[in-house]
Amino acid sequence: MSMVASEAMVETNLTNEKSSLRKVSDAYTDRAERENWIAKSAGILGFARVLMDGASEEEQDSASPYTLQVKADAPSGSDQINLIRADIESAAHGLDVATMEAEKLYGTDRSAKALRADLVSYESALVTAKKARRTFIDTLTALEMDDANVASYALTELDLSIDNASDAADKLATYAADRQSKESLS
Repeated sequence: MSMVASEAMVETNLTNEKSSLRKVSDAYTDRAERENWIAKSAGILGFARVLMDGASEEEQDSASPYTLQVKADAPSGSDQINLIRADIESAAHGLDVATMEAEKLYGTDRSAKALRADLVSYESALVTAKKARRTFIDTLTALEMDDANVASYALTELDLSIDNASDAADKLATYAADRQSKESLS
C-alpha cells in the first residue's frame, strides 16, 4: 500500500470539493463503524492510550461488538454464518465501488493536491476493509462455527477486493506524483 505524506492529511481537510471517491470512501468507513465491522475510532487520545498502555485485559478478553451483535441478531448457527457471509459480501462490494471510483480518477485533470486528498480517503477505506476482514475472521473463530465454509468463498472475494484496492491505491499514488511533478514544472 502506498504511503502519502502527512501534508496530504492536512490537505484533505482543506480541500472543499469532495470527490465522488471521497464520498464513497467516507461512507464505507462510516458503514463499517455503524455495522460494528470495525471499532469506532477513539480519536487521537484513544490511539495514544493504546500505544502507551496497550489494550486493557478487559478489551482483550471481551467479545467484539460485532460478535455480540451477530449472537443477538441470529439465534442459530446457520443464521449466524449467513449473517456473517452477507456482511463479508457487503464489505467486498462496498470496497469494489470505492475502487471503481478510484479508477475513474486515472488520467483526469484533477490537481495533485486533490488527488492526494482522494488517495488519503481511499486508503482509509482500504484499511477499514482490512480491519473488517479481521473482525469477520475473529467472529467466525469466536463462534466456533462448525461449517465456516459458507463464509470462505465470501472471504476469498473480500481478499480479492482488498488486493484490487491496494493495486488501485498504488496506481493513484503514482498518478498523483506524476501530476505533482508536471504541476511543479508549469
